[in-house]
Amino acid sequence: MGLFRPARTVTSPNGDRWELYVSKTALPAWRSSDGDMPYTETLNAELDLLQLPLALLSFVWGSILVPLVRFSVLLPVAVVRGRRSRAVRIEAMRTFPEREVLLWTTTDMHVPRALDEIAAGLAAGEVPRPDACVYAGRE
Repeated sequence: MGLFRPARTVTSPNGDRWELYVSKTALPAWRSSDGDMPYTETLNAELDLLQLPLALLSFVWGSILVPLVRFSVLLPVAVVRGRRSRAVRIEAMRTFPEREVLLWTTTDMHVPRALDEIAAGLAAGEVPRPDACVYAGRE
């Protein structure tokens, strides 16, 4: 089992392909700024052309650079928390026809049994609720 490879791959009766990932680290979310862009109101063409570089710079700053710095700062914290914790995340991901992620949490010693029960439940076409896990819902 590799770092970015699924622990298991399961196909449900209706043809959905689920990939099961096991991890101790919950990655920080990528959050771009949700503020209103000050250059979205309609102005005359002359001012729009002059404000275009500033609007592009504002977009790059708020949607790429600030979230990248935030993610880079929070990632080591998430890795340290994951290594110290006994909690393990099991994520089932389906990418087609639309992306869907189901999440369970369990402890280190229950991972193999929980993974077997989750794989069997998804192969049967239902959302499994194993005894060794806590179902956290859809992401």
